[in-house]
Amino acid sequence: MRVAKILLLLLPLAASGVHAECAAQRSDSSPHLVELYTSEGCSSCPPADDWLRRLPASAGVIALAFHVDYWDYLGWRDRFADPRYSKRQEAQAGHDGASGVYTPQVVLDGHAWSGWYRAGAPAALSDPATSSGANIRLSAGVPLHAGTPLRVQVSTEFAHGAGADYRNYIALAEDGLSSQVRAGENRGVLLRHDHVVRSFAGPLPLANAGAEIALPSDLDITHASLVAFAQRPSDGAIAQAVVLPLAQCR
Repeated sequence: MRVAKILLLLLPLAASGVHAECAAQRSDSSPHLVELYTSEGCSSCPPADDWLRRLPASAGVIALAFHVDYWDYLGWRDRFADPRYSKRQEAQAGHDGASGVYTPQVVLDGHAWSGWYRAGAPAALSDPATSSGANIRLSAGVPLHAGTPLRVQVSTEFAHGAGADYRNYIALAEDGLSSQVRAGENRGVLLRHDHVVRSFAGPLPLANAGAEIALPSDLDITHASLVAFAQRPSDGAIAQAVVLPLAQCR
């Protein structure tokens, strides 16, 4: 299998004064997309958070931590939680025929996966995901400023015109976060997080889809990335994904 083609572009400022564009593109083999559904109000979630943080930095794995809001009633409001992420997990449960949702839950390439608790990077993540023949390109306008919307564009093309039932999604993820929990099941615990989804957009069209991604006012751009992926809403299958570190776009 050919090594995946990853292209990071930083285009110069145009003479007209239009801002530079930062972009990432990926084709051939798709990386594994690992989604963790977690909550700071869940006492069984910290081991899964730590597991996700320890995943080796590899072009073959893209990780996202979606913090759900349905444990907030236990006494601690997770500042990273969003009801949209809870709805996304509910849709995921429907794909797998599950009767409900739970935390922590790991979803690998669009399907629930219970092998995450094994030490290190499990064998399932050692080999590249199956090639889908999809090419995805993600671009963002610069300069970047925390607290202001970021205009982002994503486009996915499939070989031989396939993939019409897929849609694009964009996540803003941040590393190096922590919370000193003062109530609820994790009271007194310092929780550390990587790959936390801070903003999310989708489903979006496959071709030339534009979106405004909210950059939180407390976002550390040097530890943040945009993740774009093409997913089939009917069953959760992932066709392609790419990462654009925002530190390379400043």
